[in-house]
Amino acid sequence: MIKKFLFTVFLGLSAFANSLTVGSDIPTLTVKDQFEKENTIDAKLKTIIFSATKEESNTIKNFLATKDKDYLTTNNIAYVADITGMPSLISKFFALPKMRDYNFSILLIDEDNKALFPVEQDKITIMTLDNGKITDIKFIKTTEDLAATFK
Repeated sequence: MIKKFLFTVFLGLSAFANSLTVGSDIPTLTVKDQFEKENTIDAKLKTIIFSATKEESNTIKNFLATKDKDYLTTNNIAYVADITGMPSLISKFFALPKMRDYNFSILLIDEDNKALFPVEQDKITIMTLDNGKITDIKFIKTTEDLAATFK
C-alpha cells in the first residue's frame, strides 16, 4: 500500500518537472557512458539524440551501425539514453556489457536529470542546439527518420 502511494506521488511530481524546451539553455551536465567514462553535455554540442526505451535505443543503434566510428564526436552529437527504469542487476550484468560492444558512446542519464529531456511515447527525441541554446526539438520514430534528420 505504501509503495503504491509513494509511486503515485513520485509520478505526480515527475509530471511537473521542467523539461528542456525550445529557447532553453542546455545545462552543463557530467554523464557517464557505458564504459564508466565521464562525458560533458554542454554548449559545444550541436545535437542531442535521446532515447527513453529499448525500442528507441535499438533504432538509434541500427542507424549508428551504418556510420563511421567517430560519427557522433565529429558531428558534435551526444547520444543520451535513459536506462533508469531497468532493474540494476539486468543493467549491470546484461545491458551494460552488451553496450560496451558498440563502437559509439552512450551517455547514461541518471534519475536526477532524466526529467530534463522531453519525450513523446515511443519516439526518439532530437534536440538541435546553437551555442548551448535549444533551437529545435523533434520526435521521430524510425531509422529512416534518423537518416533524413542527419543527411
